[in-house]
Amino acid sequence: MLRLKADECYNITKLLNDLDNMPALATTHSLNDYLKLPISRYREQLRQGNAQSIEVSYTHRSKPYQYSIQLTKTSCNYGGHRYWWLCPKCYQRTSTLYCAGLYVCRHCIGANYGSQLQQPIDRVFSRIAAIRARLGWQQGVIHGIGAKPRYMHSKTFDRLVNEHDRLSVEVWQSTLDKLNCTR
Repeated sequence: MLRLKADECYNITKLLNDLDNMPALATTHSLNDYLKLPISRYREQLRQGNAQSIEVSYTHRSKPYQYSIQLTKTSCNYGGHRYWWLCPKCYQRTSTLYCAGLYVCRHCIGANYGSQLQQPIDRVFSRIAAIRARLGWQQGVIHGIGAKPRYMHSKTFDRLVNEHDRLSVEVWQSTLDKLNCTR
């Protein structure tokens, strides 16, 4: 599966054509499948004045779009304010809109985050990988335990190692269960 950074976008014409031919309830797709319109893209424009909306114009699947997306702003705790998009479909406040013809929020397109589509065992592997990265250990449960990183508190190290060990046991037990090697 193609993994993208938060600020990357890519052409999704083929994917959208495939989704149009599938029943609506059968699609499970993540937010990585959509072009993004983050509010930060218009940061300079928003700093110049008291904007109420932003004009957008683009072409999607050979169809031109030109319309205005409403904005709202909230006060920050230490002064200033933060701008938000108002979804053109449901009028929910959001920081990022996704292109599905019109730019709409993730709730309107029914997309999930990539992590929400993972199987339970894959979530365990992801958590183990995050712990191993934080500890500076080589990736993969097969490599065993490494040394305590310099400047890490012993209490933090012990907590992470205990969680790593608990998750590793869960992975090995799941593997043995799938192979029917348990008594």
